[in-house]
Amino acid sequence: MYGQRDESKGMREHERMNKRTIMIFPAFDNMHIIEGLRQKYDPLYSLVQPHITLVFPFESELTVNNIKSVLEENLASITPFYIEVQGLQCSDRWMYLKVTQGEEFIVQIHERLYQQYFSRFKPNWLKLYKPHLTVGQFNSAYEAKQAYEIEKCQTDKFSCIVNTITVETIGNNEESIIEIEHRL
Repeated sequence: MYGQRDESKGMREHERMNKRTIMIFPAFDNMHIIEGLRQKYDPLYSLVQPHITLVFPFESELTVNNIKSVLEENLASITPFYIEVQGLQCSDRWMYLKVTQGEEFIVQIHERLYQQYFSRFKPNWLKLYKPHLTVGQFNSAYEAKQAYEIEKCQTDKFSCIVNTITVETIGNNEESIIEIEHRL
């Protein structure tokens, strides 16, 4: 359903610009509920698993080994942690579930990565980081609000232990190609 691992990196990896994202792929027991929402409202549903973004998409010539080293150095003291996601929200053209527990750990990882190695890739629009899990992307705020009004009674709680930080390359067709799974 989702993208695949790219085993064809070879010698050319350092020669091309890769568009990457660093994220958490939570493993909720009741993920089918989130998948149902995403199937209806998220155009990336079939291309990337439900996720919480830590470092937003950036283009660079960094190698997998460069990024592995950065993660090992900056996240060495981070251990697996518990998260809960609950409460549908709507903002601008997005509908998402907010992180209700574990937010401080996610923010800490986000800040460590951006304050250290990835600061040059921080988007100008990113002023205040609020961890969330997107379930819908829309063409307008009006469309997002309409979907929210339909789904706002969704009150399920989603929880799990986060023990992996993932780096993906975003493929030519927006598909997720997993490059690194950094264990905490």
